Amino acid sequence: MPAGVLGPPPATAPRPSLASRARRWTVAVLAAAQVLAAVVAAALGGGRPGGTGGAGGTDLLITPAGYAFAVWGAVVAGCLAYAVYQLPAARGDEPAHRRVAWPFAGVMAGFVAWLVLAATAPTWTTALVFAVMLGLLVVAYDTALRHRRLVRLPGRLLLLGTLGVYTGWAAVAVPVNAASALADLGLPTTGSAAAAWQAVVLLVALGAGVAVVRRWRARAASTLAVVWALLAVAFGAGAREGGALLAAAAAVGAVVLLGWAVWMRWEDLRRRVAASTVRLGGPGSPFGPRP
Repeated sequence: MPAGVLGPPPATAPRPSLASRARRWTVAVLAAAQVLAAVVAAALGGGRPGGTGGAGGTDLLITPAGYAFAVWGAVVAGCLAYAVYQLPAARGDEPAHRRVAWPFAGVMAGFVAWLVLAATAPTWTTALVFAVMLGLLVVAYDTALRHRRLVRLPGRLLLLGTLGVYTGWAAVAVPVNAASALADLGLPTTGSAAAAWQAVVLLVALGAGVAVVRRWRARAASTLAVVWALLAVAFGAGAREGGALLAAAAAVGAVVLLGWAVWMRWEDLRRRVAASTVRLGGPGSPFGPRP
């Protein structure tokens, strides 16, 4: 019997709007562009977002150790995996993905621009772009966390994990990138004067780490990315002449931040358990006192 003779025809899903397709495909294309730009930059020996050398390419005392830049592989892969996940309209049009899409896309466009500018423009331009990226990351991470309960588990892990690592790393990396720009503008790169002004930059980076841990209540991804970055600065400074004090400060800062984050999470867990106990033992509860 033809469909619809004994009842209404089967419902069909509405076709995604042009705005929906543009939003989802923009995220996907920019995630792929990040991969391509990173591969080309690596092949050409290009810059490393978050810690190029200043003053003619010489690494500064606070330039992170080389191993730390492997974090970009995790970030770029996470962005690509999330972009593929949100591409179907059934997922990409959910409120959380819809609201985070444009700031996230701006971050990825900034990454591509950073790599281009690192090879073609003065260092101060990369510092400016990276600062804008950090601002967009804060917006995207805040948005994702605010709507995380609306996101199914695989997408939640991809989105929050990628944004958390990206934001935590960038919070420390932006001051370091700015230090490279300051060195290119003429600040000393050797001697006690270099150590002094780079110590100020390190204090800014530590303050950024504190802000990350406090703002997002010690979320694992962002906190561990901050600790990773600070330890990388410590190892980098420790391997350079005159960097021992900066290395010690960065290492101590990383350990203290990690300890503070663990304590904060423990206190949050203790408060939740206490609140649950009060609710279970309250009036009308089967676990409460009987009359």
